[in-house]
Amino acid sequence: MNQEVVYSPLTSEDSFKATLNGSEITVHSTRDQKLTATFTVSENELSLFLKDTNANDVKELTDIALEHLFGSHSNVTHVQLFQFPLEEKESFRSEFYQNPALWTYKKNHTITPERWTETKGRAHPVRPRLPSGTLYRRYYPAAGKTLSFRLITIEDLDLFHNWHNQSRVAHFWELAKPKEELREYIQNGLNDPHQFPIIIESDGKPVGYFEFYWVAEDRLGPYYESEAFDRGFHFLIGEPSFLGGFNTDSAIKSVLHFFYLDDPRTRKVMAEPRHDNQKVLKYAQASIGWTKLKEFDFPHKRAALLENRREVFFGRHAL
Repeated sequence: MNQEVVYSPLTSEDSFKATLNGSEITVHSTRDQKLTATFTVSENELSLFLKDTNANDVKELTDIALEHLFGSHSNVTHVQLFQFPLEEKESFRSEFYQNPALWTYKKNHTITPERWTETKGRAHPVRPRLPSGTLYRRYYPAAGKTLSFRLITIEDLDLFHNWHNQSRVAHFWELAKPKEELREYIQNGLNDPHQFPIIIESDGKPVGYFEFYWVAEDRLGPYYESEAFDRGFHFLIGEPSFLGGFNTDSAIKSVLHFFYLDDPRTRKVMAEPRHDNQKVLKYAQASIGWTKLKEFDFPHKRAALLENRREVFFGRHAL
């Protein structure tokens, strides 16, 4: 097996090329920092032996090596490190994927001090705004693609209009409207402090649209015992070539991953698709971490309430 992947963490000035050749892995940075190691695998455990490095920051290259190995060995839950000049001599999959510096714009877990306010009579913390630019980027081995997402801009209007005027999208979103109405919809979304309109890209090409929201002040909040940092989302895959199980699974997992990295106080992610959206419900039933709690009635639709929990997502190795 000879596999080569380029990784570009948002918090690093470098890109890294990881190459897997049999039982040897090499990580090479754009600044000519290099690390080579060999490994053995026994059931769910991988032993990694440092062979050679010229790196000043061994941890950065080691993290890239671990990401590549966890990604290419989905059964591995624990890696032991040998001959590495690091304090930590082991890495657990469930902990490793909770490091925001590898995949988000944040270098560490940043907790915004809580200042509370009210929206439509519902108390909730004041929400920080997301920055422009890329918010999350990760290579997904199952799909063989690098997924990333960013805030939508008015420059995306033509694309947004095209997606919403596809019959399969319009059936559920009911936004098959003229461009000027959709321009207003985008602007309202960007101005709304409780939600974030997001474009998801595959290998740099826009393929879908997500709306991230905080549940406590959303219309969903009163329909279950919501917590202050619960998150939720709506989504559509607009690019027909991106349709399919592996791609949809990777896109949804990327969103869940971002939510849990963005604020460590987020314990649950909720979804409320139409109760008759069988594609989404079948996906949730088969995917790690999702549970259907109930069906309930919004004023505009009958919905299924779905829940994803942090401890299940990481503990059962959804990534």
